[in-house]
Amino acid sequence: LSRIFKDEIRHVRAGTKWFESACAAANLAPEAAWQALVIRHYKGMLKPPFNDSARDSAGLSRESYEALAAG
Repeated sequence: LSRIFKDEIRHVRAGTKWFESACAAANLAPEAAWQALVIRHYKGMLKPPFNDSARDSAGLSRESYEALAAG
């Protein structure tokens, strides 16, 4: 499980960097763009608890997902 956990952090980090690059090229704020995509394509609220330390390690800011969390 530890190996899978570390792999997932690397995958999320790579996706986060790619998404931030795409947003920069389109002159979009990454957090706002991600939130808009979640609102458009995901039904319901995001459900905590979140592994904040793992998401931080992957470069995913808390501001990008906490505002969309059911609470």
